[in-house]
Amino acid sequence: MRFVGQAAFVAGATGPVGRAVVRALAAEGARVAVHHRHDDVGAKELAAAVDGLAVGADLGDESALDAAARTVEDAFGPVRLLVNAAHPRRDVHAAVADTSPDDLLAQFAGAVGHANLLRRLVPGMRAAGAGRIVYVAGALMTRPAAGNGSYGAAKAAATVLTRYTALEEGRRGITANVVAPGRIVDPQADEELTPERAELSRTLLERMALPAFPSPTQVADAVLGLLAAPYVTGQTLWVTGGEPIA
Repeated sequence: MRFVGQAAFVAGATGPVGRAVVRALAAEGARVAVHHRHDDVGAKELAAAVDGLAVGADLGDESALDAAARTVEDAFGPVRLLVNAAHPRRDVHAAVADTSPDDLLAQFAGAVGHANLLRRLVPGMRAAGAGRIVYVAGALMTRPAAGNGSYGAAKAAATVLTRYTALEEGRRGITANVVAPGRIVDPQADEELTPERAELSRTLLERMALPAFPSPTQVADAVLGLLAAPYVTGQTLWVTGGEPIA
């Protein structure tokens, strides 16, 4: 058990990857804060299942985030492990030239929320002399798929913030890395694909080295591997089944 007694904050813990990370961290002995944006019964049930703590906050609201972080710190001590799998909903899939300023800003709120998390939690890691940060991005930030430009750009922005954090905080014992999945398939969820998504899935499978898309649990395995690696920082780990990204 690699993280016994360490306080972990999983942002976006109610999504497929976030849930898998929460369960994996708890299985490794961490004390896990299960973050959700709104009052979420699922978050509370997940927290109860792993003997964790459910905390709600809009990551764009600094006062709400501070209150959530204080709740975690009071219960578990300083956060040593931060995983951010949170991102705003995508209700619009439009070409870049058709994307409104409001839709673009809505996606970039994810990068702002990531910066807010770093600003709130990194000082505690500095004081402890150690910390691990993993941001969950996505292949769309480098491998374009039509209609996803604002999402990909926002993920790329948060990835750059993470890499700068690695540079700036490494001498303080803090590592910061990125896990970038491609398409993920949750075997426990029924997913009905649009014709466009189905065609994209077929194209990706033809490009991949492996015969199937990764599951949320397999992405969580990559996240935990980086959390446990004391001398890996500033890196992006592509979990794409061998799909060529560059």
